Amino acid sequence: MSFCMALIAIGLVLWIFSKRQTLAKTFSITGLLLLFLFSWQPFSNALLRPIEQTHSPFDIQKTVDYVLVLGNGVESDENVPKHSHLSSSATARLLEGLRIIRAQPNSILIVSGYKGNNTISCAQAYADLAISMGVDPKRIIKFEEPKDTYEEAVAAKKVIGDKSLALVTSASHMPRAFKYFQQQNINATTAPTFYLVKYTDTTNWRFDASALAKSERAIYEYIGMLWQWLKYS
Repeated sequence: MSFCMALIAIGLVLWIFSKRQTLAKTFSITGLLLLFLFSWQPFSNALLRPIEQTHSPFDIQKTVDYVLVLGNGVESDENVPKHSHLSSSATARLLEGLRIIRAQPNSILIVSGYKGNNTISCAQAYADLAISMGVDPKRIIKFEEPKDTYEEAVAAKKVIGDKSLALVTSASHMPRAFKYFQQQNINATTAPTFYLVKYTDTTNWRFDASALAKSERAIYEYIGMLWQWLKYS
C-alpha cells in the first residue's frame, strides 16, 4: 500500500510542479495498476498460496520433545483480556502450540519473542495466556532475548541440542523460519498455522483490503527470502 501510494504521490507532484507530464502519468498509472492488482483476490492468492503450501501441517501423532512457538506482534493493555494482547497471527501460533503439547504430555513448550517498545515481551504474553488456559508453568520455557528468527534458532539449539522440536509459526513465515533452523542442525518438524489463503470451489473475484494484506504478506516474505539468501547462503 505504501509503495503504491508513493508512486501515485510522485506522479501527482511531477504533474503539478513540473513539465514532465509523461513521467508523471507513468508513476501515477503504475501506482494505480499495482494497487488494483494487490487488492484483487485472485492475484493476492496466487502470490501467497505457494509460500503457505511449502510445508505440510504437523502430524499430531508424531512425538517431539519440544514445541517452539515463534514470536509475533503483541500489545499489552491492562484494559483488555490477555488473549487480546496478541495479534491474530500470534494467537493462531500459540493455539497450534497448545494443541500439540496437549496431545504430547511429555513435551516442553518454548515461547519466544522480545519486548521491544512494549511493556511485556511476546514470550511473556504467550506464557501468561498458556498458563491461564491450564498449562503447567514448569512445562514452559521463555525466550525473551531473541529479536528475529535467526536468533530464535540459535537460542533453540542451545536449549534442545539434538532433541526433537515442533516448529510453530505462520504458514507464510515457515519457509524462511525452517531454513534458519536447518542451518543450526536442529531436528525440527514444521507446524505451520494461520493460513491466509484457503482453497474453495469458487473463485473470489473481489477487490478488498484482505487481498491487499495477503499481497503485503507475500511481498514481505519474498523480500525476506532474498535477504536470507544474500546474507546466509
